[in-house]
Amino acid sequence: MKSFFSNIYSKLNLLRVAYKDSLLEKHTVAFVKHNENVWGGNTDHGAQGEILVEVSGMCSTVIAYSYFANVLAKLHSARIIGYSYKNARLSRPIFRSGTCKLYKSFNTGTILNVKLNRKQKSDCERLFDKIYPTLRTKRDVEDLHIEGIWIGDLLYDSHLRKYQTPTIDLQDPRFQDSLKESLQYFIFWQEYFEKHTVKAVLLSHCVYMDAIILRIAIANTVSCYQVSATHAYFIGGENAKKYNYRAYNDFIDYKKNFDQLPLEIQEKGVNLAEERIKRRFSGEIGVDMRYSTKSAYSHKVKERRILSTTDKIKILIAAHCFFDSPHPYGKNLFVDFYEWFNFLGKISEKTDYEWYIKTHPDFLPGNTEIIQSFMDKYPKFKRIPSDTSHFQIIDEGINFALTVYGTIGFEYAALGIPVITASLNNPYIAFDFNIHPKSIAEYEKTLMNLPDKGITIDKRNIFIYYYMRFVRYNTENWLFKDYKKFLCEIGGYKKQFETMSYVYFLNKFFQNNHEESIRIAKKFIDSKDYALQNKHNANSL
Repeated sequence: MKSFFSNIYSKLNLLRVAYKDSLLEKHTVAFVKHNENVWGGNTDHGAQGEILVEVSGMCSTVIAYSYFANVLAKLHSARIIGYSYKNARLSRPIFRSGTCKLYKSFNTGTILNVKLNRKQKSDCERLFDKIYPTLRTKRDVEDLHIEGIWIGDLLYDSHLRKYQTPTIDLQDPRFQDSLKESLQYFIFWQEYFEKHTVKAVLLSHCVYMDAIILRIAIANTVSCYQVSATHAYFIGGENAKKYNYRAYNDFIDYKKNFDQLPLEIQEKGVNLAEERIKRRFSGEIGVDMRYSTKSAYSHKVKERRILSTTDKIKILIAAHCFFDSPHPYGKNLFVDFYEWFNFLGKISEKTDYEWYIKTHPDFLPGNTEIIQSFMDKYPKFKRIPSDTSHFQIIDEGINFALTVYGTIGFEYAALGIPVITASLNNPYIAFDFNIHPKSIAEYEKTLMNLPDKGITIDKRNIFIYYYMRFVRYNTENWLFKDYKKFLCEIGGYKKQFETMSYVYFLNKFFQNNHEESIRIAKKFIDSKDYALQNKHNANSL
């Protein structure tokens, strides 16, 4: 009897949630009506296959999806199908819900809820029993492949993020839950691609478990696109020029592609990059980093000295967020930032260096306690205030900086300080203005012999990197014709994920802009290029 009433309550609660969702916020209502007008209500497109589109709550991304989904649907004569990991207990989509109305407005025919049937649940349990005993180390988790498809890095990063934990404990029941969840995603999508003719997948991220669909799609030679209001990446699929599991890895070819540019453009690019870096170092907030709310390069100096006055070698550890994805670019020397810190702590005990830790001013809560635990364990670690200006740190005599793949790699190099990375998959790997050890053994050797490790930093290479990363490959104006102005008018970077994006978009909507965005998406898709670039968008810098 109790079970009966629990089921009734559960169903009523789901209906309550669905009804609440159906009461669309007024800005979304306006956007839905706009979509119904401009996209023509064509939910069929010939039905020769499916375009799978992630259901996202990020409003600016939804706008971008509306363009790419319709261009792809027309190209492939395919239906648009949304997919969601929310409300997985629902047996079928409820089009009364606001989310369904929103997606239906740009021709999404239905929304698929990722939910396993009884057989799939049994398959998942068997697969878990087979795989879990083989995972003896964290590296085993990172390297996990199922039927030749790599999902270990996605599982790893999702677990850290979901539970706000700095590393994996294989005996933790929460990790077992994370493993089961990743296997559920794998089984569901593996079977789905076997039974359906999927032509393309649209998603917002290539990290975390949500990207398991991407890995399976690539294995089935299905085109995948990571799309946002500022970027688009062709991750892999039929006729792809090269396969890549990730977005943002175009840095691999920065140097080669720069060398192919006309000399006049090269010089203009280098000069522009130098000017922008100067603005960044002036303390200006948000220069080519729209998400940043604080500057680490203020010229305000603290009243007291931060570093000691000794002649010892002084090392700055630029800490990463322990909970954030360690694998956005691929594997690193260490499986996560916790293991990196622990390794550095052991090295600190073998050296007579001074070790300083600095976190970013925007650091997430919870990281401070983890860093304190390392300081308790390794007494040579000393934390300096997060709001300390890097100019003060450098003026007081820092000798080396350490990062896995952070922005300090080019920032400190531009200020003349050698930076040692802990990853071969970092944005600066095509250049020699950092030191890039190729293995943990080489990394240790480098750290143990720092007095002998001086490098000549060619600042021109830093300017080349910056130009290619933040100017040449900057496509932030492909959807919003002045993205910087857009952010300013709606109240900042994070506001773009709210419905004010719809308000701004509708107020600035013109038919010629609409047609231009369609043209850009189509030109990029037809090109089979890895990344959306200026050549696809005549209005970009």
